[in-house]
Amino acid sequence: MLWLFSQMFLLCVVSFAVGSLVTWLSVRGRLQPERPKTRLALPAPRPAAEQVVIAEQPPAPAAPKPPRQESLPVKGNSKTMVYHTPDSPYYRRMKGDMAFASEDDAVSAGYRMWTTKSRVRA
Repeated sequence: MLWLFSQMFLLCVVSFAVGSLVTWLSVRGRLQPERPKTRLALPAPRPAAEQVVIAEQPPAPAAPKPPRQESLPVKGNSKTMVYHTPDSPYYRRMKGDMAFASEDDAVSAGYRMWTTKSRVRA
């Protein structure tokens, strides 16, 4: 029995040593400092006679902005098939992926009107 215990102990010590050695070798390769990057030589500054002067030109007139298209008053969510009107409490925070000119257009497209969240009654 003592012989079996000693063999198991020796096997554990050897496996621990091998694992430690492998770990140390893998970490040792990562801990070496990086070589500094070589700096490229900058060109010599130009003599004063060669300096180029750029004449300033007056700025070009700004292009007229295109007229802003007003958003349609009814927003629809295609996942839930619900539309929201400006009087909906969710209208401002909702990112509608569909827009309709009127509620009739939304209803004809198969959407239903928003409703407030119902409360659970005990």
